[in-house]
Amino acid sequence: MRPLRVFVPLLLATVASLPVAASVDEAWFAVQEALSASDGRSLREPVDELVNTAEEVDLRRMTPYASALVAWAQAHPEQSTEMLETAVRIDPELPAGYFLLARRAWGEGSFLASATWYLKGLGASLRFEETRRSLAVTVLIWMLLGVAATAAAGVVVLMLRTIRRTAHDAMVSGRMVFDGANAAVFGAVLILLPLFAGLGPWWLVVYLSVIGWIYLDDLQRGIAIAGCIILALLPMAAATWQRALIRVPPVTERVSVMLDERQLNPSALRELIGVREEFAGDSTYHLILGELLRMHSAIESAKVEFQAAAAEPLGDARPFVFLGNLAIEDGNVQLAIQQYDAAIATDGRTALAYHNLSSAYDLNRRFQQGDAARAKARELAGGRSATLGHRGRDPRIRYPDVSSADVKEFVASLSEEQRLVLGYGAGTWRTLRELLSPLSVVFWVSGLLGLVVLAVRLRWFPPARECTKCGKVYRLDDEPGESAVYCRQCVSVFLQRDLVPIDQQTAKLAQVRRWDRWTTIVRRLVALLAPGAYQVLRDRVWLGIGLGLVAWIALVGLTVWVPRFLAVIEPTMPTQPIVVLLGLALVGVWLQGLILSWSRR
Repeated sequence: MRPLRVFVPLLLATVASLPVAASVDEAWFAVQEALSASDGRSLREPVDELVNTAEEVDLRRMTPYASALVAWAQAHPEQSTEMLETAVRIDPELPAGYFLLARRAWGEGSFLASATWYLKGLGASLRFEETRRSLAVTVLIWMLLGVAATAAAGVVVLMLRTIRRTAHDAMVSGRMVFDGANAAVFGAVLILLPLFAGLGPWWLVVYLSVIGWIYLDDLQRGIAIAGCIILALLPMAAATWQRALIRVPPVTERVSVMLDERQLNPSALRELIGVREEFAGDSTYHLILGELLRMHSAIESAKVEFQAAAAEPLGDARPFVFLGNLAIEDGNVQLAIQQYDAAIATDGRTALAYHNLSSAYDLNRRFQQGDAARAKARELAGGRSATLGHRGRDPRIRYPDVSSADVKEFVASLSEEQRLVLGYGAGTWRTLRELLSPLSVVFWVSGLLGLVVLAVRLRWFPPARECTKCGKVYRLDDEPGESAVYCRQCVSVFLQRDLVPIDQQTAKLAQVRRWDRWTTIVRRLVALLAPGAYQVLRDRVWLGIGLGLVAWIALVGLTVWVPRFLAVIEPTMPTQPIVVLLGLALVGVWLQGLILSWSRR
């Protein structure tokens, strides 16, 4: 997202080019005159006039004007406070004003006020339609990368955990087929098969990981298979969310926000006007466009759209009510009565038609008929006719509600070609093709191979053992004397000590110390390089995965999300608090594993 000052001239030019009445637009120019005055004129009076004028058409968010004030405040920091407070007032959901106020309060030493403004800015970022969408997509990408990094680290850790026993199995398999040196060569080929097949080192790491699944318990095996699937789906998910990030939302989505939140958005309005020829004759389109034009003070253009909507025989009385209200605001009471009568003839249960008709009768001094229409309006509205819809410039009349539900109805009635005109994408096979990207193929093929090897070994080739004392890898059927916990030598030295010579006991104890020293070094190195991996090596799988997720997500946030996404989505947001939180999470998890690895052997 480029700085706001780059967009302000475009926004102002767009607003000024719309056909507008002497209302919101003129009030805004009065604010501009106060800004450019050199006599220190207060903004309070012109801003109050702008807000009051907007309230006449129930306009609650003037985003272009608020963005312009924020840009002015950035260019004039010495006078920024009043500008920023005004920007927050005319669009409470624009986050830039809150963040700049937070920066200013921090610079003045008002830390509590700064924190308050900052939290309000975060809340506005989640509500503001542009940042909300971008944050949703980028946070998903961030989480996906964090999960992928955790799964990739898990693949490497599992490979390191099982590599010695896997290598032993390969050599045993070689001796079952060949004798002497040929057996060792065959075993080496089995271990390094991806390299002999001309594949890369990542293939080798994943291959060694999956053929070691036999050495995992059921829980660890399920997690390993799930990690393989996640990494296989990563390219497809990343590409899908990337397209969602760069895709411009269809104009109807922005129009829905404008209607529901009563927001000024001249660019979306111009885009909707630009497709008028394609949807000429669609009463819902004309009704939506008419209300948006009225919100932007383009009254004469709005009348044309309401007349086009009223010409379609679909039984919607709202266009006639709009036309009647505009006639009253123009002082043509007789025309207004005719339009309200047409609305009642179209739908006799339209409470707003009776409510506004009562006001028209009062203006025409036909008080008895006005009372009757008013009573009918209250009957239809359950006594709430005066609170229905939106207020108009004349406080006695109410305008019908046109909302996102009407937009959904309009979109649902369109053909595929018409949806393309509005910016909706067509179906594609691209997503399915991404399932077979080079990175995905690594995990699909390796995972399938791992399942096949696992099924074969569970039935015909049971796993080898690793002595818990000295680390020797052996098979129970190699020779008599082996146990499920200790190798034969450790059984003799530690359980039958009186029958073993002193020199053999000394040599075995030295071997045990070397094994303990090497395993300690490996665990400390793993704890240093892969947070959470130490707990996995200690068979505390869920704890290790949880800590690893926290650490890798924090690391991806610090290195990717904050500098490449967050700082672009909302340049005014101070990112230091988020960086500090992510840094504390990363350092906390990393130190926890590192301290444990140094305190335990």
